[in-house]
Amino acid sequence: FIGFLVSIYFGFIGKASVYVGLIVAFSSTMIVVKLLGDRDELDSLHGRIIIGILVIQDIVAIIALSILSDNLTLNSLLILFGKALILIFAAFILTKIVNPIFRVAAKSTEFLLVVSVAFLFFFIIGTSIAGLSLIIGAFLAGIILANSEYKIEIEGKIFGLREFFSLIFFVALGMQLKLISEKSILLLVSLFLLVMIVKPLVTMFIVRVFGYEKRTAFLTGNAIAQTSEFSFVIAAIGLGLNQISQELFSTLVLLTVLTMYFSIYLINYEKGFYRLFSWALNPLNSLKSKKEDVHFNKFSAEVIIFGCHRMGSLLLKEFEKEKRKVVVVDYNPEIIKPLKEREIPCIYGDFINEGIFERIDFKKVELIVSTIADVEDNLVLIKKIRRINPRILIFIVAKRISEAQRLYKSGADYVILPMVIGGQKSYEMIKKIIRDKSIIRELRKEHIRYLDSVHHILY
Repeated sequence: FIGFLVSIYFGFIGKASVYVGLIVAFSSTMIVVKLLGDRDELDSLHGRIIIGILVIQDIVAIIALSILSDNLTLNSLLILFGKALILIFAAFILTKIVNPIFRVAAKSTEFLLVVSVAFLFFFIIGTSIAGLSLIIGAFLAGIILANSEYKIEIEGKIFGLREFFSLIFFVALGMQLKLISEKSILLLVSLFLLVMIVKPLVTMFIVRVFGYEKRTAFLTGNAIAQTSEFSFVIAAIGLGLNQISQELFSTLVLLTVLTMYFSIYLINYEKGFYRLFSWALNPLNSLKSKKEDVHFNKFSAEVIIFGCHRMGSLLLKEFEKEKRKVVVVDYNPEIIKPLKEREIPCIYGDFINEGIFERIDFKKVELIVSTIADVEDNLVLIKKIRRINPRILIFIVAKRISEAQRLYKSGADYVILPMVIGGQKSYEMIKKIIRDKSIIRELRKEHIRYLDSVHHILY
């Protein structure tokens, strides 16, 4: 809406302003998911919130493409949505029967590729006949392929095609770029500031209103400070339909390229930016929610677990069996809620916040376990704990050997590397079975029972 108003201020009217508003609103699923995946943050709290936002944006983008390519009347919109619902229903039916088809096709690598591409063209032809955007057909075909048991094989087969057509797409866009006027440069700068500053701030505010920690809000807003790859498609369609000018098209493409470029650095150095600018987000502290209420006023514990998702939940279960006094610290309200229901002492918050440490009597704490696999955060945690009580045992989870070495140098008593420990334990189990093959059935039954007991934790 703000982008819409900015474009009107610069003299754009009609659908041109709508295009500007949509383009600054959407963020890049391709870039953000790639960077989160490289950093192993797809399953983090802020990662899941970001992906949720991006998925909804993609759906809205597809709807917007259909509406903008048609006349905006009530009857046309109803007909448009009716056609879209029929196609979505067809896609839903195909997701249920697609596996037998691909099971037959998978017998031949060439046939699997042909069938995969055939699904794409089937839906593209369907959307073309229905008068909808081809993007909708491609999106629905992608959903079907993603629900196939052979999606990994399909990804491998179509990788070359995907890269080739991506290259052609961006080259075609580049060939349409032209020099922009001084007025368009002012519009470009205004929209750039809107995307890089205003949009993240609005997102941070919304995430904070929903009860999440200030740092989670910052990481979420910071990650979507760019426009989307859909921006290219939307701008190209607008140019093709003569709904936007060549000048505005070039401005919007430049905006997308610039924001994508700079947002990569914002995401890669997000922790540093948070430490640098966290003071500017202090007004967000006034936003409170019921999710932030702690279950106990005073905390006296033998063990403190920072992060109670997956591994933390398993550790909590084992400590409870031993009747140890445990306090859980987590900044995900969806984890804190069931802990409160089970009357487990817990604090909702981020350990970066000094207020968390004021609520715990560290003189009685024997052990601290951090399952937060972020090396920078854990380095800060070690320094804080050693300053409070040097005798506390500190166990930290890390993802890489290089990170474990840094944590040991900083004072961690033991660094848990899940992959290394998993390899060691697996070898011990294999060696035991080789010596006595008769125990494998009992070990298997025992393992299945344990998996069933923790399935609700590890899903």
